[in-house]
Amino acid sequence: MKLKRHHHYRNKIGLSKLTAVLVICGLVLVGTLSFVVCKNKTAAIAKEQLKVEHEIKLLSGEINLLERKIDQMLDGAKVQPILQANGTWLQKINPQMRSIVRLKPIPTAKAVAQTELAQP
Repeated sequence: MKLKRHHHYRNKIGLSKLTAVLVICGLVLVGTLSFVVCKNKTAAIAKEQLKVEHEIKLLSGEINLLERKIDQMLDGAKVQPILQANGTWLQKINPQMRSIVRLKPIPTAKAVAQTELAQP
């Protein structure tokens, strides 16, 4: 008589447990990958922001340099002859004055009436 050999698996992990472990590992892997992708995007945005800030610093330096150059070119001693040649006059602003523009006084109604009475 021949003995029948039965192959008995001694593995106690069933299909359901194996599936649960694989699903959990997959979720952990997806979570880790999404975290890495988000960090990479944040690093790329930070690098771009640093470039923009560097350009802003360079441009503000150029603006300050141009403003100094304009201030040197438009010095009062240089501008005054140009204004005189064009029929205008550059005057310094007096801080005690309340206004910069000086207007001729408007004659009052009494002054107008007196001049009309004086002229027959």
